[in-house]
Amino acid sequence: MLCYSAQGSSGESVIGRQFGCEVENSSLCRCGKETVRSSLTLLFTMHYPEQNKTIKEYDFAEILRKSICLEQSTQACSTEEAEGASLYDLVVTVPHILDARTGGNLVAHIKVGETYHVRKEGVTHQQWYLFNDFLIEPIDKAEAAQFDVNWKVPAILYYAKRNYHNKYDLRIKNPIEASVLLTEASLARKQRKSHATFIPLMVSEMPQAGDLVGLDAEFVTLNQEEAELRSDGTKSTIKPSQMSVARITCVRGQGPNEGVPFIDDYISTQEQVVDYLTQYSGIKPGDLDAKISSKHLTTLKSTYLKLRFLIDTGVRFVGHGLQKDFRVINLLVLKDQVIDTVYLFHMPRKRMISLRFLAWYFLDLNIQGETHDSIEDARTALALYRKYLELCCGGGNDEVRKVLKGLYEKGRKLDWKVPDCDIGDGQGSPKSTAVFPSVMGQ
Repeated sequence: MLCYSAQGSSGESVIGRQFGCEVENSSLCRCGKETVRSSLTLLFTMHYPEQNKTIKEYDFAEILRKSICLEQSTQACSTEEAEGASLYDLVVTVPHILDARTGGNLVAHIKVGETYHVRKEGVTHQQWYLFNDFLIEPIDKAEAAQFDVNWKVPAILYYAKRNYHNKYDLRIKNPIEASVLLTEASLARKQRKSHATFIPLMVSEMPQAGDLVGLDAEFVTLNQEEAELRSDGTKSTIKPSQMSVARITCVRGQGPNEGVPFIDDYISTQEQVVDYLTQYSGIKPGDLDAKISSKHLTTLKSTYLKLRFLIDTGVRFVGHGLQKDFRVINLLVLKDQVIDTVYLFHMPRKRMISLRFLAWYFLDLNIQGETHDSIEDARTALALYRKYLELCCGGGNDEVRKVLKGLYEKGRKLDWKVPDCDIGDGQGSPKSTAVFPSVMGQ
């Protein structure tokens, strides 16, 4: 054996420069891919002929050459081409966050692929997200796989086979069936059919991709916001308020029964409601209690299945503030499936306009007088969308900009408050009747 040693890097030492040998390790895969790695070595093992064979004369130069230029035949394979080999990527981590006061809780880090971002945001990238109860926010990939047993203990690590979507059929095998939209029994003991506020869809009315559906959601508060006032006068939020969906209304967007609701679900909850937000939601104490409610009361799962069916079908939802509603409901809807009137009638760098003011200005309607009603709001959003299409067809973008400019001027003059019904203010006396025919006799 020939052995040389030197302090520091072999290439920088005197011995390394004098006696070092640059060695190339070349691996040729069965697939034809060659991998070459270079290194500087000062250590060689002398290879002599095997003694159990006929002894043959070798000079030292030949022995040294064979010792340095080794040849091996192994079953080497490149990672990408190895037959039967599979590559897995980390896509989900679920750590347990330790907290001596509450016992801790589980959070999830989920890697969302390009498909979602292309459809939702029109960009091609992958991103890790933190899911902590109702909180969802993007995080760095290092945070997803970084653990500390003192407070962040890994509970689940989920790996997915790379390129599995190219090799397997990932279409939903058991899609939600249209039967979820059919009549269901109410959880409320006192609810009567004569008090029904909606008419379920008939088979001939089942929604198709591209159909319009007017939607409105109302919410209640389960936990109030916890905040503290700093010494400098600023407020620091310790725990945000927790909202829960309390009512979901869907109305037909076309056909002879346009504007007639086919879903009007009140969501039963076992948790304590600290604020019904009646002025804004129209939900009153007792409406969500199965023992005393007279509403069509359902479970959250039942209503979610209906919405998920409509989303998967590809309908287009029309409403006011829908993007925010879907965020709180926590359902993923493609961007092109949401028609939000709060953005249709909005000018850049200007304030958002309430549904009530838009209804008064464009439709001559006086809505939300004392409280909100989700059926009325969903119908009004549909009518506003029809009005927007009418403006676009009448004069295109120039006409829309002209109308919006007049809208904002009028709003500033009135301080964005709807005048009393008997004033008219040149707009005529706002009507309180619905803009849609009342098929249900409401």
